[in-house]
Amino acid sequence: MDGEVRLGLIGCGGQGRTLSTALARVGGGVLTAVADVDEKTGKRFATDFGVKTYYPSYHELLEKKDVDAVIIAVPHFALKTVAVDSAKAGKHIFVEKPMATNSVKAKEIVKAAEDKGVKLMVGFCQRYLASRSSMKNLIDKGAVGEIDLVSGSKGAGLLRGWLLERPKGGGITLYLGVHLIDQVLWMVGSRVERVSAEVNDHLKFGVDETSSFTMRFRNGVLANLNLTMRASKSIDWMEVVGSEGYMKSEWRTNTLFVQSSRIAEYSNPATIQFMEDPTYPMFEREIKEFVSAVSEDRPPAISGHDGVRVLEVIDAVFKSAQTGKLVEP
Repeated sequence: MDGEVRLGLIGCGGQGRTLSTALARVGGGVLTAVADVDEKTGKRFATDFGVKTYYPSYHELLEKKDVDAVIIAVPHFALKTVAVDSAKAGKHIFVEKPMATNSVKAKEIVKAAEDKGVKLMVGFCQRYLASRSSMKNLIDKGAVGEIDLVSGSKGAGLLRGWLLERPKGGGITLYLGVHLIDQVLWMVGSRVERVSAEVNDHLKFGVDETSSFTMRFRNGVLANLNLTMRASKSIDWMEVVGSEGYMKSEWRTNTLFVQSSRIAEYSNPATIQFMEDPTYPMFEREIKEFVSAVSEDRPPAISGHDGVRVLEVIDAVFKSAQTGKLVEP
């Protein structure tokens, strides 16, 4: 594609602002139109970001020929419908995680995108966090040898708004769990064979408040992940144990602990401190990847199929918790 990629933003809330700020910083694309059901929010966004055209309906935006691709940053329950409509309109798609509220709906998005031949990328931004991408690179170099065990936790305080409504895709597992699951699938490089889970629901709101689950991968790796919205502080860490090493990454401190008997420079335990903000650079790298994929006419690094596999695990988590049985995704 010659010139800048022309993008439309659907959803002008907080995440829409974050991604649009990232787009402005990295270049390669330009916002030509925005849409939001809340007129005040949409018009304020358009003014703040210097976008000439605001639409109260995303359907109007999708009709515009000066929009090559869309960034979809709407609540969980609306993601599938907006993404499918965008694909049918022939627009390349960046859709925020979790992509949909379950794997069946996610597959509809993938099919729609494939039928129209448009790019589809899911917003698993933490793949672009310096400590996590470095962890992945070291795994690929054999730093820990053969992976045996992966563990991780993510926690936050009580969620708000529609995130506390189950029919709208609320709950901690869809909100934060998708990040951890995606990163584990990415690092392990194998399909999940079965899932065992326990879930506690919030007594007042009825959404999943705490979840703990184990995944057995086809290559024998075990992974245990824990999620909660009862944390007094933000929690976000991941560790990998292998036959020849150990690594642990923390988001907030943007640090990576490495010990490896295979790579000489890490034969003594080392802590790497990444001297950058742990939040905004990952969004910049993420959105740059999407814009570059559209411009270069290539598949984006994170595919719709990646999103489906994450949601298949989440479906299995909820089914296992409900039935008390092991579940195959």
